[in-house]
Amino acid sequence: MKSEMIKFFLSSAVPCGFVDSEGEFQMNLTMSDLLHSMIFSVELKTLIERVQSEKSPFSLMCNLPADFKKSPTVWQFHFLPLFCSENSYLGTFFHAHEFLFLSPMEYVDGIKPYAVTTENTNKLFTAKEWEVLFFTIHRLSSKEMARRLDISRLTVESHLKTIYGKVNVHSACQLRAFCREKGINRYIPPRLLSSDRQRISSHAVN
Repeated sequence: MKSEMIKFFLSSAVPCGFVDSEGEFQMNLTMSDLLHSMIFSVELKTLIERVQSEKSPFSLMCNLPADFKKSPTVWQFHFLPLFCSENSYLGTFFHAHEFLFLSPMEYVDGIKPYAVTTENTNKLFTAKEWEVLFFTIHRLSSKEMARRLDISRLTVESHLKTIYGKVNVHSACQLRAFCREKGINRYIPPRLLSSDRQRISSHAVN
């Protein structure tokens, strides 16, 4: 990458960076701050190795803090390999942004996109109840939840009954309103994300 372009992205407020064909990383201060919590982690080492070996576009999601004063949110990273006119590999450009979520119904209701997190400090529900709750918030049927979670429909409905009792509501509509009020709709159970290849976490820092 030309030095002018390197200077441009290093001065950008958007978290971004570049790794050249020799494996040398450069990143701006915003990206450096974002990855600070992962600097000694196995996950970051694996990520660097993947960038150097694949030389192909890919993206992944990380649970990282926007800064030290905020709780972790989900960030999405995009990696784009660059080649010269002779098809020789120059390096990989990468950038990140907070993963903002908005369902179609929330859009209709006039709700603004919001940052999501896989960090959960609320102990009100069991792990399986959180998964059922997540799918209920997003209006999946009991049958579809059962298929996705590989449990019976009766088990899903049993979990829902327990969830309703814990928060003192009597319908899915009331439950969704409760979750929006408490910010519970911002939580994604980590196990529901597509695969470990598409997700890394800051929690393994030594």
